[in-house]
Amino acid sequence: STATAAAAIAATSSDDAPWRFHVDSARRFATASSHFVPMYCVDYLNHRARVRALDDDDAVRASRQILWHDMAVRMRDLARAQGGIYVKAGQHVAAQPVSPAPFRDVLKVLMDDSGARAFAEDAMTFEEEFGGVTIDEAFAEFHRVPIASASLAQVYRAKTFAGEDVAVKIQQRPVARFLKGDLATIEMFYSLLSALIPGLRFQWLADETRRHMSEELDFGAEAANAMKAAKMLSNEFSDDELHIPRVHRHLSSRRVLTMEWCQGDRIDDVDSLRRNGVDIGDVAGRVQKMFAKMTFVHGFVHVDPHPGNILVDRTGRVILLDHGVYRTLDDDLRMKWANVWLALIRSDDAALRNATASLGVNPDMSQFFKLILTLMPTQVIEDPLVKPNDAEQSTHTSTMDSLSPAGKRMVMRQILGVKVEDQSQLFEKLPRDLLLVLKANNLLRFINEQLGSPVNRFKFIAAAANEGLQTSSSASSSTDLSDVQTIKRGVFTRMRERLGDSVAISLLPLQLLLLKSQLAWAFWKLGKKQAASASAAYAASATAPTTSATPAKPP
Repeated sequence: STATAAAAIAATSSDDAPWRFHVDSARRFATASSHFVPMYCVDYLNHRARVRALDDDDAVRASRQILWHDMAVRMRDLARAQGGIYVKAGQHVAAQPVSPAPFRDVLKVLMDDSGARAFAEDAMTFEEEFGGVTIDEAFAEFHRVPIASASLAQVYRAKTFAGEDVAVKIQQRPVARFLKGDLATIEMFYSLLSALIPGLRFQWLADETRRHMSEELDFGAEAANAMKAAKMLSNEFSDDELHIPRVHRHLSSRRVLTMEWCQGDRIDDVDSLRRNGVDIGDVAGRVQKMFAKMTFVHGFVHVDPHPGNILVDRTGRVILLDHGVYRTLDDDLRMKWANVWLALIRSDDAALRNATASLGVNPDMSQFFKLILTLMPTQVIEDPLVKPNDAEQSTHTSTMDSLSPAGKRMVMRQILGVKVEDQSQLFEKLPRDLLLVLKANNLLRFINEQLGSPVNRFKFIAAAANEGLQTSSSASSSTDLSDVQTIKRGVFTRMRERLGDSVAISLLPLQLLLLKSQLAWAFWKLGKKQAASASAAYAASATAPTTSATPAKPP
């Protein structure tokens, strides 16, 4: 109602008063402190008290998992209490492969957390961005109930005076208002906790969070990313194959983004795609090719290709949404990344070691890196916080879940020759821009699997990586062969390499399947052995005679 809207606007205006800003800032800092401080004073000190009485490495690691879980719960509760940037910070921690598993498991609920805000707040933001022009003056129609509500913005459906349906994204008011103070608070506690708690490597996340937030809060940058990507890919994909919604610049600003409304189904909604007669294999191949081109040829990468950001319309056209966060790979990093993938695809272990070392990563981790890029083994080998306690499961069950963490680490060390404990160091050594590219790679693998793995992803990766290297060598006449293997070669040499790549691409899935089977078999054997040992120990204890102390007779 009009009265309700007026009251909301009045309340919002009061919130913008200078004195109110200082009071709210102090309250937000106090709330953050009430969650961050107990992470050390309660959670970590409790962990220290537990491990003093433990001499078993597995028990110590289990205690550490409890510590990470308790800290993650506090971080989740803080995000829900403060909203805005704290939710995004939690989402960022959950998305990082270097984050301990309990953080990712607990904080992943923030990916879906949303709470609708009063329309009056967004209406005021719009007027501020466009010099007093109201929403009703700017649009012919505007649906006041948001179609999506997230931590940083709400999205509405509207119609322009030209009759075009559009999506209007309006930034949440408190986010920009408290951005500086909230970021400083998060950075301070991340750094402090990293210094006080061994094994918690969150200090680097502070810089990443600041960078991530500055990108996502500038809708002007998102508009620029969308237009750049559309132009960049237009020479390789027709509009019938790939479409990026058109930006309405005159209705967009730093806090408001208006884009063409596009209708489609999520790419992982296989049933809808089949009902529409969409060629799933063609769509899957097009998506993999598109992101391979972005990564290895252009070095301008959309790093959040989760299924909700990729739609498919009834004609099979792919629609790419949410252009808030891109990563730019300079030529040097792009070529190094291409060499990593080509060495991996060609099963050239020596080249893979060199390419891994060129990224600043210990070359001894190259085989483990290979698994991360192709099979994402961290989900398999990380210590579970709680083991299954199903009625059907007993000490005789030889599953991987029943295998002790030490056993898992031993198997990985035997098969891959690496210490799994060093996996976090691998992620920390990678160039920061590659972390989100790595996340995008995992999402693209997931999408292909959801579609039934209709295409061999490595075919598109190899083609784009080779194209990127050749393009770079053509653009530079002073390339050093010792740095990157991108010298233009003769026609017959290139043909021989392409033929070799074709064979390698066909064989790689089989090689990975064999490696995965080898790991599974080793896990099974060791699990069975441990289960047998546990059963024997239990049987021995059950049959051992019991003795009781006989009271001494009084003299």
